[in-house]
Amino acid sequence: MTTFVTFALYGPLAAMGEIAVGENRPGWPRPGRSGVLGLLAAALGIRRHQGAALAVLDGAWAMAVRDDAPGRPLTDYHTIQAPSTRRGRAFATRRDELALPRHELNTLVSRRDYRADALFTVALWPRPDGTGSADPEALAEALRRPVFAPYFGRRGCPFALPLDPQVIAADSLAEALAGRAPKAPEATLRAALGADGRTVAADVGAPGLSGVERRETRRDVPLNRDRWQFAERDVLIATLPPTTPPPTTPPPTTPPPAAPPPTTEEATP
Repeated sequence: MTTFVTFALYGPLAAMGEIAVGENRPGWPRPGRSGVLGLLAAALGIRRHQGAALAVLDGAWAMAVRDDAPGRPLTDYHTIQAPSTRRGRAFATRRDELALPRHELNTLVSRRDYRADALFTVALWPRPDGTGSADPEALAEALRRPVFAPYFGRRGCPFALPLDPQVIAADSLAEALAGRAPKAPEATLRAALGADGRTVAADVGAPGLSGVERRETRRDVPLNRDRWQFAERDVLIATLPPTTPPPTTPPPTTPPPAAPPPTTEEATP
């Protein structure tokens, strides 16, 4: 039996960037490993320059992402001003950059892909041959009370639903995902989006994974944050069998006040 940590990802806009070169910033249809690890690092308080801690985190957890609602693709035409690069010149703040004369500022144009109203369920489990320590309960608690504010890929993409991490012991990945009990906000959103949750993208070796249709290769394993270098990862795309969802957790209700005892009025003579 394996201990899983599952949590939900939903936002009005989500940025799940692919390999970006030049002005086009394409996006993947689901969160990649680097994005999920960044979310975990933010929750645990690991900063971007702490490469050793990020490597330990990457070596501790395997992951899978279930596509509950794919959302709608959206492309943003983005412009930004940036100064020309010169040797020996550095800027401490964005204000310092924009304080330069206008002729020293360049306009950069880019197209950035987003997903609107996309909902995913992430499942994590300790790597059998992991190089780092994996504590499901501690990770779930960090996701409930993150050190740094989490966001869905870019700072301008906040989450609109609690992550609601749940620790589930199960024999297979499908059983762990089916055993997640969404609370009222998540259950309402799933009904509104028609989230069926059948397609899953999982690391090779996912416990008890069946229904594998194909294998994909994604370059989303972070190697060097300063140089933006990533390694390749094999991903298994599978269709999960239909399951009966567990009952949702109803909101707390207050019992109605007890009716007063009946009284008998005396007759007036």
